[in-house]
Amino acid sequence: MSSRPRVLVVSTGGTLGMLQRDPGALAPSEVSENVLKYVQGLDSAVDLHAEALWNLDSSDMGPGHWTALAELVALRRESVDGFVILHGTDTMAWTASALSFALRGLDRPVVLTGAQRPIAWVRSDARPNVVNSALCAGMGIPEVCVYFGRWLFRGNRVSKTSIQSYEAFESPDCNPLLELGVEVRAIEAPRPVVGDFGVDARFSREVAVVTPLPGSDGEALDALVARGVRGVVVRAFGSGNLPQAGWPEAIARATEAGVAVVLSSQCLRGQLNATAYEGGRKAVEAGAITAGSMTMECATVKLMAGLGRGLAGEALIAFYTADQAGEGV
Repeated sequence: MSSRPRVLVVSTGGTLGMLQRDPGALAPSEVSENVLKYVQGLDSAVDLHAEALWNLDSSDMGPGHWTALAELVALRRESVDGFVILHGTDTMAWTASALSFALRGLDRPVVLTGAQRPIAWVRSDARPNVVNSALCAGMGIPEVCVYFGRWLFRGNRVSKTSIQSYEAFESPDCNPLLELGVEVRAIEAPRPVVGDFGVDARFSREVAVVTPLPGSDGEALDALVARGVRGVVVRAFGSGNLPQAGWPEAIARATEAGVAVVLSSQCLRGQLNATAYEGGRKAVEAGAITAGSMTMECATVKLMAGLGRGLAGEALIAFYTADQAGEGV
């Protein structure tokens, strides 16, 4: 029996496996289903297996795909030591956040990775990302993670911050778990396993995000409520501030209608302190929930998860304001 960790590489598409039309844009191709031939030699360290789930540009992925991925992890979990999920970069932070909430009591690594350039190109970041992700998937870290550049991040703490850099992801308020340079350097301890493994991959699609503009009055929130959303993430200014003319009243109308309103921030870094300014204080008094230091992606996905589980009122607030997966409440 092999002493190498058994790792399943799950291909979902993305730039890593794309080819370029001539002329034209990058598009999914069969390369993503044959990615292992581009990482020859990796099997000396890891017992690799591969499965192509689908072949999509990540901008076309959504809650149904998150559910399918969570169910696949549950189905294959006992036969492997870890997973690598090949994923497009544009929505990778969303999927990683979703899996962190869906996979409860996770006891082995689930590492998402992708690339800024296709693996079939001579100059690409794809090969080192796949190689290092597979190595990380064999290290027994019981978390949903994102590997990119040289960093292994907690999956629900990342945002894509660059279109062109090979280090395209940042974890604004949470240290990376590992740095893979010349040596592998542990930085942050992984979370302990809590409870038995289980899957709850229900996500509401009836959630929207709105960004207030200077001088706006909350009509955009009213319009979303009128369309029938069940939850709205409001990307407030700074520490959670909003224009005082109209926004607190719009939030009050939304919450009275049973719509959950979450205050996030337009800033990439920092802990929300919505009551520091009058507009934010009034928003909280009107019923808004604050997102702590969660990224915008995570704040939105967590709301989708809570509503998808049928939570409302105080039960939703209790779920949202409690640490579920190290997300930064």
